[in-house]
Order: sequence, then C-alpha cells, then structure tokens
Amino acid sequence: MTSHTIGNALVVHPRDVLRDEVRDMALNLAADPDHELVVVDLPPSSTFTTWESAAKLLPRKRRGVRLVIGGRTRETTVLAGQWFSERLGRTVIAPDGTVMPGVGGSLFVDAGWGTGWVRFQPGKPPKRDGKRFPRPTWETVSALAEVMPTSASAVSEPLPGGVWLRPRGSESLLMQHRQRLIETMPCQPDVCTIVLGCPGAPPITLYDITRFWSWLPQDLRAKLRVVRFGPMTLPDSGPYGQHVADALGEQITCYNGLPVGSRTDPRIVTLRSDGTPGWQPFALEVAYFPAQQGQAAPLPALLSYRDPLFGIEEVEPAVYRYTQDVLLEVVPAGLWVRLEQEVAHAPAVRTAEPDGERHLVLFEEGVDAVAPEVRRAAQDLLGRLDSQTRRVSELVPALAVARQRNQVGGKAWGVVEQQPAEPVAAPVLIPATEVAPLPLPVAEPAVPSLPAPAPHLPREFTTAPTDAPFALEPSFETATVRLENGQLVADPLPAQSPLVSESAPAPASSAPVLDFGPVSAPPASTPPLLPPSAPDLTVAEPAAAPPPERPAEPAVTEPAVTAPAATPAEEPPAAEEPAPPQAAARPVVTVVQPTPAAAAAALVPQRGLEEERGWLRRTLSQEYAAVANSVNRVLSEHPGFQGAIERSSGAVLTDAVAIRLYLSPSGDGLDQSLRSGGVGPHVPFARCVVSGLSRLPSHRGPAVFSTSLTEQELDFYGGRKLVTEWGFINALSAPCARQSEQNDVDVLVWSMTARRTKLLEPDVDAVADRVLFVPGTSFKVLELTPPADGARGRLLLRELAAGEIDPTGKVDRNREALDELALNSLRRCVQTWGAGTQEARVPESSLARFVQRPGLTRTTTHEES
Repeated sequence: MTSHTIGNALVVHPRDVLRDEVRDMALNLAADPDHELVVVDLPPSSTFTTWESAAKLLPRKRRGVRLVIGGRTRETTVLAGQWFSERLGRTVIAPDGTVMPGVGGSLFVDAGWGTGWVRFQPGKPPKRDGKRFPRPTWETVSALAEVMPTSASAVSEPLPGGVWLRPRGSESLLMQHRQRLIETMPCQPDVCTIVLGCPGAPPITLYDITRFWSWLPQDLRAKLRVVRFGPMTLPDSGPYGQHVADALGEQITCYNGLPVGSRTDPRIVTLRSDGTPGWQPFALEVAYFPAQQGQAAPLPALLSYRDPLFGIEEVEPAVYRYTQDVLLEVVPAGLWVRLEQEVAHAPAVRTAEPDGERHLVLFEEGVDAVAPEVRRAAQDLLGRLDSQTRRVSELVPALAVARQRNQVGGKAWGVVEQQPAEPVAAPVLIPATEVAPLPLPVAEPAVPSLPAPAPHLPREFTTAPTDAPFALEPSFETATVRLENGQLVADPLPAQSPLVSESAPAPASSAPVLDFGPVSAPPASTPPLLPPSAPDLTVAEPAAAPPPERPAEPAVTEPAVTAPAATPAEEPPAAEEPAPPQAAARPVVTVVQPTPAAAAAALVPQRGLEEERGWLRRTLSQEYAAVANSVNRVLSEHPGFQGAIERSSGAVLTDAVAIRLYLSPSGDGLDQSLRSGGVGPHVPFARCVVSGLSRLPSHRGPAVFSTSLTEQELDFYGGRKLVTEWGFINALSAPCARQSEQNDVDVLVWSMTARRTKLLEPDVDAVADRVLFVPGTSFKVLELTPPADGARGRLLLRELAAGEIDPTGKVDRNREALDELALNSLRRCVQTWGAGTQEARVPESSLARFVQRPGLTRTTTHEES
C-alpha cells in the first residue's frame, strides 16, 4: 500500500495501481477545514493485513478523518469507519450509502431513510452527520435530509443543493431530471434551494408546499430560495411566487431560474419547458409578499440583479439611465426600455415571469414624439448585449406583455389555470374509525374515546374472522384473546376447533395456552411450551426448583436437520390418567430455536398486512385507543417516520401503536412465544411491530446486552458460526450497569439494521438507548470468551446481511475482512466501556427483556406418561 496527496485529499491505494476515477474524484474534492480528507481505494478481496497497512499510512494528527472508500459495500464502509476510529483513537466520518459527487467538489451520500455520513468516535455510539459534504449551515432538520411524503401524490426528496418537491411518478422520467439537478445545482453553504415540480410529470399543489414548509423552523426559512421546475396547480395565471406567498402567509424569495456552477457564487439560468437550462437573466432573486385579505397583492421586490451593461449609470435600484430621456430597468422577464414617467401597465411588466426560450427586450411605443427614440434605444441595447444573451433575445412591446398577462410560459409549466385537485386514493376503511379527507402524511384517524382497561377487569374478544386471508393458518382460527395484567393471553379453544400446530400437537384435553409471561424462569403454574420436535440442542440447566416427579430424559445431541412436521412429537399423556392436584415444577432446558413455518414467523408476507392490522385494531381496541393519541402526536412531530413507501396513514399509525404496546409491559412475553415456533395471536401482533420498525432510524455500529450462559450454552456458541434469532432482540447502544451486575456474559453485536426505538418508547420506564433486531436476523459468532474468576465473559457477534447467506444456509466465506474489522471494533468497545463508568440505562421492570440468548430459548421439560 502507498499514499499520495492529490488536491485536497490523501489517497491510499495499492502500490502501482491508481484508478482514474479515484484520482479524478480526489482531484476535485472540496477542502474539509475540520477533518483530514482521506480517499481509500482497496481491492474487494483485501485482507485484514491490507487494512492495517492502510491505517498506518493515515496522517498522525489530532484532527478527525473524513473517509471516502471507493468500490465497497455499505457494510464494509461502516465497519471500516468504526474500525479506523478505534484503531487511530480519533473521530472518523464515513459514508453509509451511495457516494454521489456534486458540484464544486461536494459529496452527497444517500441510500434511503437514515443513511448519510456517520460520525464514529472511540467508545461512543455512531451518530448521523448529515448527507452533504461540505455540510451546509441549513442541514439541521430531517425534512431537508430525508424523503418525506407531502401528500398522497407528492414527496419531498433531498438533493445535494436542497430539496425537490416532486410528484410521484415513473422513475425513468424522474431519474433524468434528478441527475440533472444533482450534477448542476450546487450545495451553497447558507442557501437551501427548494425545487418545485418536475417537467413532463403531473403538477404539484400549493398544499404540498405548505405541508413541507410547516416542518421547517422559522429561523431556517430565511435561508430558503424557491425555484419552479415543473407544473403546478395554481388559481390563475399570476406569478407562482405570489401564490406560494399567499398560501404560506409569509414572505418568500424566489430564484429567477436555477442556480448552477459555483457553491459560493452560483449563476442563475432560466429553465426551458423540458427542464434544460436556457439563458442567464439579469434579475436573480425576487421577493414576494402575501396579500392581505380583500386587498391587492403587493408588488414583488427585486432583491439581487446583474448590471446589464458595463459602465452604465444606476439611478435607482435596478434602474439605469440609458440616454437623457430613456431608462433601462431590469425585470424578471428581461430588460425594459422606458421613459421616466410611470405607465399604467408597469405592475404587469414587473411581475411577468421569464420565458426559458427567449430573453425579452421590452420597449414602450405609442408615446407620440418620443416613441421612435425608445424603440431605437431598445434596438441599440439589443446590439450591445453579450453574444449568448443576444442570440435568445427578442424585441417585444411592453404593452403586449401586459395584455397577455404573462402567457409566455406556455408549455413550460403546463398548468397555470385553476384545476380540480389531483384525485387521492381512497383511504383504507377501518372499522369504528374515520380517516381525515386531507392527504396528510400522518392522517389522524378519529380514535374512539375509551378509558384505559383496568388490569383487574380483562376484556375478552375474538380473533380474526374465518374469512380472512390468514384464517387458514392454525393461529388465526377463532379463539378468545385478552390483555390481562399487562399480558396478552389466548384462552383454550373448544374441543371441536382446537388450536394445534401440526408440528407440535397439544394434549388432547386442551389447546396450548400462549402465555406472554417473563422470558426468564417460567412459573411452575404456567403450562409449558412443547419443545421443538427436532431440536439442535437440548441441555439441562441447573435450577433451584425441586426435581420433577419423574426423571427427565438425558440431554440429547443435535439430530439430523429435518422438517419440523416430519418428526413426530412425544405422545401426550393418556386422557384417563388423572391430573395431579398441583403441577410439579419442571427443570428448565435450553433448545435451539426451531425455524418457524410461514404461519408462525413474524415476517411481513408479500400480500401485505391489512388483515393483521385490522385484527390488531379490533382485538386490542381498548389498548389501541389508550395510546393511539399520544403515538399519533409523535408521528405528527416526526413526519419522516412514514418513510417513502407507505402511503396509508392508518397503516402507519397501527404499526406505531403495535411498537408502543410491544415496548410496554403488554409485550413482555411476545419473544418467548415467537422463539417457540408455534402459531397464535402473537404472530399478527409481531408482524405489525416488524413493519413499524422499518420506519424507525437504523443503528449501525456496536450494540450490547448482558446475559448468563450455562456450560452447555457456552459449548453451543463455541461450536457454531451461524445463529438465527426468531424473536426480537433487545439491545443497547451502550452497556447498562444494572444488567452487568446481574449477569456475567456481555454480548456485543455489530449492527447493520437494528432500529432505535426512542421515538416510541412508553411514557413510563422508557429505555432511551434501546435498539431492536427484528425476528429472522442471523448472526455470525466471531469470538467467545467464557467467564473466569474475576473476569467477565463475552460473546462477539456480527449481524449478517441478507446476501451473505445462500438458499442452502451457507455463509459467504469471502467476507472474512468484514469479520476482522467488526471483531477489532468490538474488542476496542470492550476496552473502552470497561475503562469507563457504566450507567443504569434499563429500569428494573424491563431487565428481563435484555437477558437473551440469540438462537436459543429456555423452556420446561414434559413428564413422561
């Protein structure tokens, strides 16, 4: 490996190999005043030794490092950022997403919600650091950094130089205009450009603009500049800027075209009907003021402009003396040659919008003796303009423009007259609720005003109807479910419709009861879950409970992998055998979590979740109503929570309520039921939680929790490289003192997709540092250290991306460099956290949620007949 300084960056690359695209990018990068700018170009098959060599070539300074890694996956880039930070003991900023070069050496990083530049600091969780480099002063709110729906038919999309308010439509059409905006519109340090509409696409509405504007703080709005790029639905043919100011009720500033070129002093060019650049206007920025009720709108003010000719005398702002009797005025549509006295049509001339195809040289005519002089001055002016402007200029009588009321725009905007609003997709019908007619990003369903359920009076209800698409799944047959004392309980079904899984039949006398009790040490009175029919591992755990009446079967070894349904379950006790008056305590055993069938997995099905959401709203109607208002308030304050995919506000709210209920004591036993691999009412509930988590911010970097492991469990992790967890994993972004005191093994996971739950944590006993891994997440075991005398044990895992596991379940062996980077980063976290003071991050009531064993589950054995 070697390094060279190219432009403002240090380029680290293999000796004698420097790709042209890497050299060109480094040569054009803007300077970073706060960090060392480093471009790393390594072959895809680089070993850990190669990364070590690259780290040694980085400058030994105290300043942080901004890292740009070429040709690598997101997983590698993020891992490298954390590893370099721990290795160098310095702040490292690395990209999490696609790196797109912009104007003036800027870089824009984006791959969807929650992506961008990430700041890594030794011993601290990663933090987002915006999407743009150099970072502008206005990039302070998520509305300027994330894709957000402004209505059912439009979204706001971040660009390097600002935000694009555009309609939803064909990606092939949007792509060409998006690329043009990325490549031409600069990211200005103190100005954010708001681009309105898309050429050739349906129009956006004033509602889209006012909705987006409401997300921005007042002090930020002065840095916004508005540009019309495509069609808009407007009440009449007046200037679009005036309509926007009237709709917002405040002053706005519009560019007279699109800013291009320099980041600090951009040029303004008009736009043709197809979005391509036209000519450079002399009027640059125009301010519009809202009209008072019942009064005419104030005239717009020209804020900035260029001198039309060199050496000409300016007698008033934007007004120049051309001859003794003739004045030259800069207007948005071009240049206006006139006399000193005002004319009646002057407001119409000053408010005429530019035509992207032609620059207008307007002149007055019909004023008796001076008319020829004005026309001759206009003709003379046309000959003195620069060649580029002269080629697109046209002499036009000013009165003609005033009469047409600015019809020159024509095809450029497509829609300038009042039209009915765009049709909005019919809202999903929700029983007992009403959906607001406005296309709000978070429409607020009318939640029935019901009191919170009393713990001692559980309300019973019925699960999904039999005609639902998932009624064929065993867990959705008619059953009675209730939320009792913070636990979701399914009562036994009648004998004629038992709720039985094919792979694990229940005793003949009753169906299995799904008890959402604590994860650790189930009480003796709780009916035990049946162990999986083909477990990978079953080991007895030492317990203080008395031994069972009959000796338990010895621990079994891993059998050959077979389908769960193919292995017959243990024969249930004979029906005639009398049950004992009190169930004897059974020892706790550990089994490998079975792979659930489609009906029992908490995975979002391809058909969608409409039935599951409807089931949740009906079944938990009281609990839903108790938290829906507070959750909806959170959604309103964070409109980006919806993401760019979901368009149904009812679905967004239902999923968010499911997350809140799961994080509360109501969801304490959900994970145990998911890990059992059985079907039941926990499945639709968990699917709604998974769907809602996909809209929460992601956590990339180390996550940690503490647990206790038996010798057999330690042997399991020591002999495995891959584990899959079928429940939710509750982890933290930093260690918890309470957890460490009660457990002796620290589990550190390098996370790529875990979700931060701070936004939807319950009001009581919230865990602000919680992150959740969804069911079905696979992990690679990197290192296991059993606890010893006076030393804590640790289990280091790396979350696997979906592409790292083939259909046969084998892990891609070409990711060893990722393993090394993650392993070294996690080891440094262990050292950093061990040297610091830990905080009590988890309340006592939630400690059981964080005692987990990924891929394993603890349950009770069954007595022999």
